[in-house]
Amino acid sequence: MGDIVYLAEHAKGGNLFIPMSLGNHYYSYDVLRRLMNDFIQPSSLSIIFLCDHLRFLSYLIRGETDRQRITSNINIQVGELSRALIKLGLGSHPNASIADWSFCRKDGRYKGLISKLQQFVRDDATVRRELDDYIDCLLDIHGRKGTSVARCAELQFEYVIEETALSLYMTEIRGYHVEVYRRGMGFVDYLYARRPADLRTLTGKLILNRKFISLEGPER
Repeated sequence: MGDIVYLAEHAKGGNLFIPMSLGNHYYSYDVLRRLMNDFIQPSSLSIIFLCDHLRFLSYLIRGETDRQRITSNINIQVGELSRALIKLGLGSHPNASIADWSFCRKDGRYKGLISKLQQFVRDDATVRRELDDYIDCLLDIHGRKGTSVARCAELQFEYVIEETALSLYMTEIRGYHVEVYRRGMGFVDYLYARRPADLRTLTGKLILNRKFISLEGPER
């Protein structure tokens, strides 16, 4: 039930969801090679998800306003990361594929999940306080830029909701039960730990199956 684990052996025979942030230097060739060898190779299925939409929101949060330039930069980043993965031999792994937001944005199940998650946060004061506190922490880390403080907080709210919905959609609804990312995801981890019954309602699943592998866990 949303367990956070640290050992690559949990990837063996699993269906892996591997979200990748764009525009940072974490995913070096060494990290990508480790992902390929320790996670993708022994998995049953792996989908590498390039988080282009979240990157777009992050630009807006930082105060960027030229959407055409933002889109151009993101396209360059997607191309660079895709080429790096191919250069490292992703094509030799028929169990692996690369996706971006187009994979889910037109799926009614994803749209419905976003809507239900937003309504859940609006209706539950305890969850909303938790989310607001989390957003405040993110704003302290990333700065309070943008057209206004209120707009920046609004964009950060959208970012967290989209990030949370993506995790739930890919793991619980699409069946890529093992999520592999740098570290814990914050708000979604809170929901698994404190509100599992509500997650079952949101996802329509009687049993929650998501497991999380932290690339920055103790084994590093």
